[in-house]
Amino acid sequence: MPTVTEQLQRIVADYRAAGEAWPATAEEMAEWAVSHDRYQLTRGMAVAQCREHIARAMRLEHVRDNKGRSVRRYYAARLRRDGKQMTLWADWDADRSFMEVAVANRRNQILGECRQLKTDLDSYNDRHALEIPIQASFDFTVDLEELGQLDDAG
Repeated sequence: MPTVTEQLQRIVADYRAAGEAWPATAEEMAEWAVSHDRYQLTRGMAVAQCREHIARAMRLEHVRDNKGRSVRRYYAARLRRDGKQMTLWADWDADRSFMEVAVANRRNQILGECRQLKTDLDSYNDRHALEIPIQASFDFTVDLEELGQLDDAG
């Protein structure tokens, strides 16, 4: 039995094989999948989709701290509970040990995204070896300083 992700990847492949518009938005592909009865939610899929929507909503909710900064209200940390690894959520008043794990997890996610971007970029540059390579900096020090100045000015 294929996973939900594998089923969705198959939908993308079938969408393309059907000769539909490409590049395409995720919405266009979803419309095609639903209209061709390729996407039907099982209870497990509905729970998984709801879980993702709740997590996204929690990631997006911000509050103002006592200095007026917009900060996330909720934080996620990968922890063990009852012998199983799971993602637990807490609000901005979580205890220090939870926040240390949440910050380390988030930093590792960002690092993983940067590593994947570098791999993608290296592959693209290799496939277009006759062109000037696209360069990307992964040192965000200056960017963070500039954004901090914008925050201070605002």
